[in-house]
Amino acid sequence: MSNLFEEEAGPQPPREIRSSIEILALLKGLQQHREPLKISFDDRHQAFQSFIVQLDSDRLWIDELIPQEGNRYMSQQEAFQVDAWRDGVHIRWYCPSARQVMLDDAPAFETSLPLELTYHQKRGAFRAAVARGLNTKLGLVHSQRSYEANGQLIDISATGCKIRLAGAWHERLQPGEVFDLSYLELPDSGRMPVSVEIRHCHYDANQDETQVGIKFKQASPNIQRQIDRFVNQLQREARRFEKNDLF
Repeated sequence: MSNLFEEEAGPQPPREIRSSIEILALLKGLQQHREPLKISFDDRHQAFQSFIVQLDSDRLWIDELIPQEGNRYMSQQEAFQVDAWRDGVHIRWYCPSARQVMLDDAPAFETSLPLELTYHQKRGAFRAAVARGLNTKLGLVHSQRSYEANGQLIDISATGCKIRLAGAWHERLQPGEVFDLSYLELPDSGRMPVSVEIRHCHYDANQDETQVGIKFKQASPNIQRQIDRFVNQLQREARRFEKNDLF
């Protein structure tokens, strides 16, 4: 018998990301939030720090290293590993070399966009399944987009949810994008404003629907209580169902 709910206990196994669109979205998130990069050279014991200063579809530029000794290793085109952390997610990739360039009249290092990176997320919240008959909705609204996407919840936890959207939305919803004017509707709670981040998308051509993983971004205390109350209710109902199913 499959569970109607499960505990998202971390850490989850690392996942290899090879989609160029998803890789670019993750790196953009590091750039926009000015997340520090840990640079480690092969056969060198010292670690260095840098930041992503620019991106395009196939290249990235990082700032000069701290301490400055690392710039010498970069100029020698030594191979290195990059480690970064954002919202509890460890992102790691490998670079065979980089070259020193001038970017907007400032020195920087240019390298190719990684062909793959490792994505390792720790999770620590219950995820409860949501029945189709329940009156739930998540509206994806972006302050700089003209469209709105309305989906029904598949599951929900205190930190995020998964929704289904009718039709093909996987090319319009990119991982890492934040839909800042979204709203969540739960039974007996009405419409609640939420800011959400797209974590992943999958289009099922047979069902003609897109499943989207969502993370809630800094929900207000009142809205977080409403979410927690709904999750707890679903957990109690699932436990009651499983208990009755044993007899």
